[in-house]
Amino acid sequence: MQEAKILGISGSPRKGANTAILVKKALEGASTVPGVKTEFYELAGRKIHYCTGCNKCIDKGACVFKDDFQDFVRRWMESDGIIWGAPVYLMGLPSLMNAAMERLGNSTLRHWNKLGLAKPRYSKVCGLVTVGANRHGGQELVLACLMSRAIVMNCLVVSGDTGVGSYIGASAWVQERTKDAVLRDELGIACAMNVGKRVAETTKIVRTGISALKQELPAEYFYTWEEIE
Repeated sequence: MQEAKILGISGSPRKGANTAILVKKALEGASTVPGVKTEFYELAGRKIHYCTGCNKCIDKGACVFKDDFQDFVRRWMESDGIIWGAPVYLMGLPSLMNAAMERLGNSTLRHWNKLGLAKPRYSKVCGLVTVGANRHGGQELVLACLMSRAIVMNCLVVSGDTGVGSYIGASAWVQERTKDAVLRDELGIACAMNVGKRVAETTKIVRTGISALKQELPAEYFYTWEEIE
């Protein structure tokens, strides 16, 4: 049986909040697929500096800021599938999540360049979930942002099933300002679980295909993360 690891990332700056709950529900959906292991990761409480565009990573092959980002990127590279979860902040992403994604895209590219390798074909399958303060409170803008960034990093983005209510991801809303208000949005929860299941299924399909075509595919599909001092 082909195994796969799915990492769920909550981009909310608040621990255990509604975004975290929605991501965990998506991971529940993923865990219903045989051979799938899941891991939950919160950006909340992490120290991740924003990218300054200093370009020092071009020479060093690694970001000059030493903080929790190094642990974050390792977890990313060790995973086969990713579920990104974000709350809507002023029709966009929270600053902490924005910083993490900017540095992930920029420094990993420079990392491989420094090693003399082409940009990896990560083959990571990504699913997207988001939470807003209203039913139509900017969720699609956030999903579109997450989707664009995943594609830039050579990831395969999958949606949920349209019959359930998902298109480019799963969105939920909170009618009350409480930590678990998202649980009252039954449709949003169902969509998130559906997205998680689809990520897990597609990840297994991708990993099985890569394994079967090992002798035919270029090395870019098989990189492992190597630290650069």
